[in-house]
Amino acid sequence: MFNIETSVVDRIANSLSDAEILAISALLFGLVGGLVAFLANRFWFRYWPTHGAYDDKLGEAAHTSMLGFSAFVLALLITNGLSSLSETDKAVRLEATTIYRLGQELDALGPSARAAKQALASYAQNVGQDEWPRLARLPVSLSPLVQKNLDDLWVAVRSTQENLDETAPSRSDYRADLSKYTSQIETSRAGRLSAATLNIPDDFWIILLLFVVAASFLSGRETAKRFGVQINMMHMSAIGLAVGLVIVLDNPFRGETSIGAEIIQHALTP
Repeated sequence: MFNIETSVVDRIANSLSDAEILAISALLFGLVGGLVAFLANRFWFRYWPTHGAYDDKLGEAAHTSMLGFSAFVLALLITNGLSSLSETDKAVRLEATTIYRLGQELDALGPSARAAKQALASYAQNVGQDEWPRLARLPVSLSPLVQKNLDDLWVAVRSTQENLDETAPSRSDYRADLSKYTSQIETSRAGRLSAATLNIPDDFWIILLLFVVAASFLSGRETAKRFGVQINMMHMSAIGLAVGLVIVLDNPFRGETSIGAEIIQHALTP
């Protein structure tokens, strides 16, 4: 059962463009940060208007550490998201290359491998049409239709290998290549599911929001003038932009910044 935080992030990422996500996130964090600072000053800190140098130093240190922690965690998540996107892109392109090589091998075998080639073509098309959307939304899952295509491919490959045993018993390398390429495709498919399920834990969002709210609360230690309010809101908006970028990069198969399904769909095209 997915928690509310993950479901909300999933709906946002699947319904809005990257620019809209970044803009809304920046605006929301800026407004919330400014409001929390204003309320903290009005209903809490104004009751302690006099405090010493040590109190000021302690408050500044706590404020800086909370902002620093938020920035550090966001930087790690953005780096991880970019790395995951890059690695998934490499894996998908490797799968496309394997599909192409298997298609070439089947073409070389002629009519006896026609069923296997048809199953392979159906697999490539249905990965893009049916499986990709399933990887982009919660709950993440693989396509039963693609699984059937893969099962059909294995059956057809085994049949082709049996024909090779009868017509070309000395070409054991052909039989081994067919099994190798089909196994690599199956492994790559499992890797896609793994990449799609590496979502950010729900607890992260709660902890991050608590730190941002706490930093905004401490921003209200002094009654800010218009300039100070603007600086605080800009600071929180910058954090909001980073959060929006984390949402954009959270799933390599979702949204505008994602791996295109056409890489697999067009794999058999020379």
